[in-house]
Amino acid sequence: MRNVKAISVTLPNELLKEIDEVQKKEMKSCSAVITEAVRQYLQLNKFRNLQKELSAIARAKGIFTEEDVNSLVNESRRAGYGKKKSRS
Repeated sequence: MRNVKAISVTLPNELLKEIDEVQKKEMKSCSAVITEAVRQYLQLNKFRNLQKELSAIARAKGIFTEEDVNSLVNESRRAGYGKKKSRS
């Protein structure tokens, strides 16, 4: 039994033209092109949601810029955090 399900989707003609061009160029089926596009969209969506969540945590801790992050990393390095302990 296949682990897929056929669905029906309505797309604008211009988008279909672009999908046709991509599938011809990459020699993939329409389903493969759309599956890849949906996967990428879902990954991007997860990334953006995680980014929002972590940005809120960072703001709550007073971290607003990349420079703030770099300063914290440098402070941690100077303090010796994250150094591997040598085995005797």
